[in-house]
Amino acid sequence: MLGTNDEETGSDRLCQGVSPTHQSCNLPATVHCGRCDLWFCDVHAEDDQWHACMLLEGDEGGEG
Repeated sequence: MLGTNDEETGSDRLCQGVSPTHQSCNLPATVHCGRCDLWFCDVHAEDDQWHACMLLEGDEGGEG
């Protein structure tokens, strides 16, 4: 993952990760991606496939 991370504890935020192959995550978000400006849970913060900033232009997912 590129960008800077700000960690926050005790937040009411939920993971904002977007994956073309998985349902939304409802875990508490603790890591901020400075590149796509979204908050992620600890698991999805490390997974580039959940970051909107890592999708190639024109690759929004959902194609079969």
